[in-house]
Amino acid sequence: MQQVLVIVLNYNKKEMVLECLRSLEKQAYRRCVVVVVDNASTDGSQAAIVKHHPHIDLLCCDTNLGAIGGRNAGVEYARRKYSFDYLLFLDDDAEVGIDSIQKLVNALNTDESAGIACGKTYISFDSDILMSAGIREKFYLGLCYDRGAGKKDIGQFDKDEYVDACGAFAFMIRSSLFDVLEGFDNAFTPYGWEDVDLCLRARARGSLTRYIHTATFVHKGTRLGRKPLPVYERNKARHYLLLISRHTTIFQKLSASIFVPLRGLVLFARFARQGNLQAISAQMKGIRDFIHVRDSNGGKPE
Repeated sequence: MQQVLVIVLNYNKKEMVLECLRSLEKQAYRRCVVVVVDNASTDGSQAAIVKHHPHIDLLCCDTNLGAIGGRNAGVEYARRKYSFDYLLFLDDDAEVGIDSIQKLVNALNTDESAGIACGKTYISFDSDILMSAGIREKFYLGLCYDRGAGKKDIGQFDKDEYVDACGAFAFMIRSSLFDVLEGFDNAFTPYGWEDVDLCLRARARGSLTRYIHTATFVHKGTRLGRKPLPVYERNKARHYLLLISRHTTIFQKLSASIFVPLRGLVLFARFARQGNLQAISAQMKGIRDFIHVRDSNGGKPE
C-alpha cells in the first residue's frame, strides 16, 4: 500500500484547520502522514493543533511564506523524516470525503498517464453547489476556469476524465513528479495560478491531470459569494498574465491579446457596478507589476 504525505497549509484559520484535520482522521485510507505547515498564524492555530491533534507533525514558520513557499517548505521538511509515494495538498479551509484519498490513490495506481488527480469539490458537504470539477483552459479565448463553479450538481460532471489542471486547495500528485517539476514555482509567490502552472508543466512532460468524480472535497474559502479582495485580485491579475505568457503558443498569445483585455473590461464594469473600485485598482496594479517585471528582464516575464 502506497504511503501518502498530506500537506495542510494553514494561516489564521484555527477552526477551519481543525475541521480539516478531523476529516483526515476519518479517512478509510490509513497509510497517511500529515504535516501541517503553519504560516506564522497569530490566532492561536498552533496551540489548538497541538492540543487537539498532538500526533500530527506541525511545522511552524517564523514568517508567512505564502502558499507556494509554505507548501514547498512542508515537502522539504517531510522528506527529511518520511518516505512517501504520493503527496496530497490541502488548504486549511478544505475537507476530505471519507474515502476520497483511497480513490485518488487508486486512480494514480491504475493510470500511468496520470501524474496528478483531483476530485469533485463543493462549497460544503451540506450543499449541492459545486466549487470545482477540475480546471479547463481555453487560452485562445483568454480563459482558465473551474468547471461547474457556482452551479448545482445535477450529475453533469459524473464522469472520470482528464482535465487541464486542478486547484491546489485539494489535489494529489506523484512524489516523483513533484520532484521532477521542482515543486511549485516561486515566480507565482505568494499565490495565484501556481496550481495551474504546476499541472501544465506536468502535462508538458506527459503527465496528465485526472478528475475522479466520486472523490469528494469541500473548499470553504471559495471566491463564490464574497467580495473580491484587493491583494488577491492584484496577485491573480499579475500571475494570470505570467501563466499565459508561459503556456501558450504564438497563435494563442495573439488571440489572447484580444480577448484578455475585453474580458478585463467586462470584469472592471462588474466591479464598478458593485462599487468595488479597490478591486479595479488592484487588478491594474497587478498588470503593471507584470509589465514591470517583464521589462526589467529584457522582455521575459520572470
